[in-house]
Amino acid sequence: MLIKPFSSCVAPVFFVWTMCLINFPYGLTNCVAQESLFVEPPTIYGNPNERVPLVAIVEFKTRINVVPEIEITDGQRTWNQPWNVPAGNHHRVAAIGLRPDHKYQIKVQVTAEDGQNETSMGMDFVTPPLPRSFPPLRTTVAIPEEMEPGITLFAVNLWNQNSSMLDYGYIVALNNYGEVVWFMQTGDRIADLRILDNGNLLYQQGSYRYAYEVDVLGRDVRCWWATGVTESPGAHAIPVDVDTMHHDLMELPNGNFLTLGTELVEFDEYPTSETDPSAPWEKAYVVCDQILEFDPTDGRVVDRLHLLDLLDKTRFGYMALTGFWREKYNHSIETPSRDWSHANALLYIPEEDAVIVALRHLDCMLKIDWKTKQIKWIFGDPDGWGAPWQKYLLKPKGDLAWPYHFHSPQFTPHGTIMMYDNGNYRARPFNKITEATENRSRVVEFRIDEVKMTVEQLYSYDGGDSEKFYCPFYCEADWLSNDNLLITDGGHIETLDGVPFDNVPGERQWARIFEISRPVGQPEKKVFEVVCDSPLGSQFGWSIYRAMRLPNMFHHFRLDPLAVDEKPLFFYRGPPDRKGD
Repeated sequence: MLIKPFSSCVAPVFFVWTMCLINFPYGLTNCVAQESLFVEPPTIYGNPNERVPLVAIVEFKTRINVVPEIEITDGQRTWNQPWNVPAGNHHRVAAIGLRPDHKYQIKVQVTAEDGQNETSMGMDFVTPPLPRSFPPLRTTVAIPEEMEPGITLFAVNLWNQNSSMLDYGYIVALNNYGEVVWFMQTGDRIADLRILDNGNLLYQQGSYRYAYEVDVLGRDVRCWWATGVTESPGAHAIPVDVDTMHHDLMELPNGNFLTLGTELVEFDEYPTSETDPSAPWEKAYVVCDQILEFDPTDGRVVDRLHLLDLLDKTRFGYMALTGFWREKYNHSIETPSRDWSHANALLYIPEEDAVIVALRHLDCMLKIDWKTKQIKWIFGDPDGWGAPWQKYLLKPKGDLAWPYHFHSPQFTPHGTIMMYDNGNYRARPFNKITEATENRSRVVEFRIDEVKMTVEQLYSYDGGDSEKFYCPFYCEADWLSNDNLLITDGGHIETLDGVPFDNVPGERQWARIFEISRPVGQPEKKVFEVVCDSPLGSQFGWSIYRAMRLPNMFHHFRLDPLAVDEKPLFFYRGPPDRKGD
C-alpha cells in the first residue's frame, strides 16, 4: 500500500509500508517505512494521436535512476513488455498490443542500478472500440500452437464502386488468434510497407506520387515526393527527381533508399495486338521502368538505371497494351499510354552489390550488377528474347513450370527464391491463354545455379483440389522461421456474382492472408486465415498488397510516447496536383 503524507511546507514523499504487525484495537505497531522509488503515483492516458488509439501511455518520475517494464493484464492474458532505455528518473512508456474495447490493468515495474525494485499500483485503462470505417476482417482459422508465433502486420486498401480510394488506408496488426492488437489510420492507400532500421514505418502512397515515414504511435516523420508529374504537396516534402515511386521501396545498408520509378518514352514501333501476330506495330507512348537509389535526407538521386537500356524493346507480354499509368501521363499525350514492363519488386544482395528486379508484364526477373549495370542472368519463359539476350537466359533443370505475371520474389533461408506466381493467362502473346475461371495461382520456390546458368523448381503450392486460389494482382509469400508459409492472397478479382475475373478492378475485390504448415511427408495444413471481404452486392471492395510476421509489437519499433498535451505532426494530404493541369 502507498501512503502519501501531505504538508503545506514539506514536499510530498511516498512511503511503502512493510513488516507491519497489527495489534487491534490499538492500531499499527512495529511498522517499517521504506521510501518509494516513485516520486508520485504514475499517471496513465490514451495516445493523444487519434490515428493510433490502441495504446496506453504511462508517465512517472522516480527518486533515482531506474529502468522500467510494463505489466499488462486484461483478466485473461498477462504479459510483460520490456522498455529498452537507459536508466533515468523521468519516463514515459507506452503499453502497445492492446485489443479494442477491452479493460486492462497496467502496472509499472522499476528496477534501480543498485538492485532496488518496485511495482506500482495497477492502473485501469479501457481501449476504444474499432471505428466504423475499420475494414471487415474475419478470422476463419487460428491454431496458435501450430503457427509461427507473433504479430501479422499488413495494410488494407479500399475500393468504392470499383474505384481505388486514395484517401483511405489502415495498417493493422493481428495476434495469433486473429485479433486486432494495433492499427493506424493512415489516410492513404498503401502500396509497399517496410520497417526502417530506426524502428519507424516506411510506406509508398497508393498513387505512387509520395512516400511517408511514420512512427508506430502515428506521427508523420518525413515525406518524399516524386517531382516529375506532380506539383509539390508543401514545404514538408522532400523532392525526388523521378515521375513516380512505385511497388517497392527499401532501405539499403548504406542508408539510401532503392525504389522503382517510371518514365514516358515514345516508341517508333509498338504492338497493337497481343493475340493477332499479323497486327501492325505503330508509334506509341510507352511507360518504362527505372531503378533508382536516392539519399532520403535530401532526395538526391545518387544512382539510376533505365531498364530500357538493358532490355529487348521488341519483347512484350500480355497486358502490355493496358493503361495502368494513364492517370499520370494520358492528359499530356495524344494517344493512350502503354504499360510495357511493369516492374513490381526489388531484391538487393549486399555482399554482391547486386539487384534483382521483377518485370510483371515481361514475365521475367533479372539479376543486375548494380555497379556496372550489367545483366547477370534472366529468369523466365525464354520465348521472345532476341539473340543478344540468349546468353543470359537460365535454362530449366528437371520439371519446371514458368511463372507468369508474378509478385514479390524473395530469398528463403536456404538461398533459394520464393514468389507468388499470380499466373495471369499462363501464356505468352499469340498463344492460347488460361481463362480466370480455369486458372489458379501458386506459391513456388526455385533454386538458381549461377555457374551452370540453370533454374530448378523445388516446391509449388496451389491449394490442391480443396483450396484452389487465384489472384490476378498483388500478393506475396513469406517463408517463416518454423518453415511455415505466410501467404498474402490479397488480390481477388471477381464479377458481381463471385466468378473469378482477370481484369482489375473487376466488379468485386476481396483479400485474405493465410498460413500453412508443411509437415514432412504430409499435406500442407492451413493453420491461420483472415479474410477481408464485403457481401455480394456491396459497393466496397478490399485488397492487401503484402504482409509480414513479427515477434511482437515492441522489439522492432521505435516507441517514443507522446506527451499528454503533444500535438503530433501530420502532413497535409489532399488531392495531388498534376503538373500541366
